[in-house]
Amino acid sequence: MAEPYVSLLDREFSDDPNAAFARLRRMSPLVRIGFPGGPPVWLVTRNEDIWSALSDPRLVVDYQNVPGHHGPSLADQAIEALGLPDEFREYLAANLMLVDGKYHGRLRRLVTPAFSVKRMKALKPRIEEISTQLLDALSAKGGGDLIEDYSSPLTGSVICELIGVDEADRPQVRKWMNDYANADVDLAASIRSLVEYVKGLIERRRAEPRDDMISTLVQKGEEDGDRLTEAEIVSLVLVVVNNGHHSTAHFIPNAILTLFDNPDQLALLRSKPEALPHAMYELMRIANPVPLAGPRYATEDMEFAGIPVCKGDALTASLHSGNFDEAVFPDPERCDVEREVKRGQGHLAFAAGPHYCLGAALAHLEGEVALDHLLIQRDTLEIDGRLTYHEPIAGGGRPLHAFPVRL
Repeated sequence: MAEPYVSLLDREFSDDPNAAFARLRRMSPLVRIGFPGGPPVWLVTRNEDIWSALSDPRLVVDYQNVPGHHGPSLADQAIEALGLPDEFREYLAANLMLVDGKYHGRLRRLVTPAFSVKRMKALKPRIEEISTQLLDALSAKGGGDLIEDYSSPLTGSVICELIGVDEADRPQVRKWMNDYANADVDLAASIRSLVEYVKGLIERRRAEPRDDMISTLVQKGEEDGDRLTEAEIVSLVLVVVNNGHHSTAHFIPNAILTLFDNPDQLALLRSKPEALPHAMYELMRIANPVPLAGPRYATEDMEFAGIPVCKGDALTASLHSGNFDEAVFPDPERCDVEREVKRGQGHLAFAAGPHYCLGAALAHLEGEVALDHLLIQRDTLEIDGRLTYHEPIAGGGRPLHAFPVRL
């Protein structure tokens, strides 16, 4: 097999990802790419095809569901990559993001009530309260780091609130949550501590239910006779922590930068605050910090987007490329907070299909409160120093590391 001819770690994808992915979209709907130490992968480049790929039942997230497959499961691969002990296999095997078909449908059905519209609306006053407290503290010292002092503690605290973490335990739980993105800590030890905490919380909520996610997961299973196992509940909590905290914590500063770079759009929102909920769709499109969808595997020889794909081939979707596809978003690099798209089209910040992000409504709500409090209710937020970035990541761009601000 020929070597892949595109590497997403090339400088063009960090220096100017919009231009780099526009080149790939013109090249082909599927482009062969490679990752260090891994086999070639098909990259889906165009918005319409990404929607199709993420919804196609012939493409699965678990390689073991490919007929004739032999080899380590995704759980086995994750344990090896992260250096986790074998005891974590049962939690990874129940990971909502890594399973397909009926099992995935069952888990999603049981966890969905924890993210109901009613529950999200009920959470809004608490999100506003947390945001106000963080901004008061930031204002009292004249400024600080927007990520460390505001967006990360905001989203971490909200996740604790949603899950049902006891108030006194939240600083420690948030530390374990932040360890997911810290290369200098013993991640296995942090995950083990978080798992043990959640197991204890399950027992407490089973004995004394409250209005939180853990209680909902316990009660829902008992009500309909399809009770989630302890491992499944723990796994769902880990998914929420990993996917619901860090992504939104980085979306908020990305969105702030987007509006600073487009002062006419910021002025529009300040003059029409009621436009903010709609504007979130455009900001999610442009400021999404998650560049790639997880891989899917072809369960049969097939043709996709006019290109032959062999059984067992891996496909991954460039969410970044799909969000800047000029076929769906005319003049895609322009921020237009009043942009309208055709029915059935839209951004891919939360992926699509059966694995569409359960926390999308929560992310919208957190982002909306943050932008309202930071930019609309006040007009004094300014960058106060040099922005710094992490190393480039495969898929495009460089995540923000530090965002110094003053109020």
